[in-house]
Amino acid sequence: MTIPFLNRFIVLLLFYLFHNPCLIMGQANGNSVISGKLSIDDSWDSKIYISYIPTYDDMYLMSNEMIVAETYIDSLGYFEFKIDYLPKGENLYRLHLAKKGDTRATLIIGGKDENHLFFILNHPSKVDFTSLSTYPPFKKIIYKNSGVNNAFQQISDMVFISDSIASGSTATKRLLIEKQLQNDLLSIADTSSNFLVGLYAIYKSKFESNYQSNADFYDSYVNKWQNEDNTYLSSFVRKFPKRSNSIFIFLIVVFTITIAVIGLFLGRLWLDPNRNIKKLSIQERKVFELLKQGDTNQEIANGLNIGLSTVKSHVSSIYSKLNIKSRKEITSIK
Repeated sequence: MTIPFLNRFIVLLLFYLFHNPCLIMGQANGNSVISGKLSIDDSWDSKIYISYIPTYDDMYLMSNEMIVAETYIDSLGYFEFKIDYLPKGENLYRLHLAKKGDTRATLIIGGKDENHLFFILNHPSKVDFTSLSTYPPFKKIIYKNSGVNNAFQQISDMVFISDSIASGSTATKRLLIEKQLQNDLLSIADTSSNFLVGLYAIYKSKFESNYQSNADFYDSYVNKWQNEDNTYLSSFVRKFPKRSNSIFIFLIVVFTITIAVIGLFLGRLWLDPNRNIKKLSIQERKVFELLKQGDTNQEIANGLNIGLSTVKSHVSSIYSKLNIKSRKEITSIK
């Protein structure tokens, strides 16, 4: 009795494991498993693809080189990937389908034929979901045991609902809706315990157009997650001017202008002939007064009873000390 029971137990166990491969293939081997169930019609090809998305700026880029894996969807809509070569840690990926007749690197954005889904995978781990929508196939997604991806999906749903309401509203109402959406998304970014979820909320808030009004918030966010050494954070940081450098440059400009103004002021004082009269010797002052009266060199020599060459020497010295070049300039000196 014991042996038949044991045999039956082994058969049942093997049957169970055979029909539930993800239980032994996901985490026991240290691999990543991505599985799900889609509701699609025969207009779609039976293959599904995964692309690695290195930054949020690459979300809507598509090329064959971005695709890291492909597999078939069975007749019931089930599929599964077992991928052990994905980058370690938490990263963003994209699932997509292709319409029959389209190339596999086809991305359809918007409408009932939108063909893609973004999700977060912390390799090695497991992501499993079920789609409740046929048009488009990834519109209504429920993740099993993945709070991170449910939060990620809720952000997409929030933006879609707001955009749908705003599209049929007046300009004033549309601005109010967009402002409320922005506040809600930044609140999610501020409170989320997951870096990629928070950053996704920031990207969906159209942060580049409102950076100036929320610069302190973005700086605070970067400081909060500065230990996240990845391409998502570095790509985000590169989009903003470094405020510390801006302040530093501003201070340098102010300092340079100040020095230039002071230098100009001191230079004028130094070059002002009226302030340099005191540099003249007693004899040079006598010559200076006669020059102001318009006397010639010979008249000055006769009046002061000195040689003509001595007068010329005094005149040259006066020009040098007063920073002037002609007798005409002497007449304007007080």
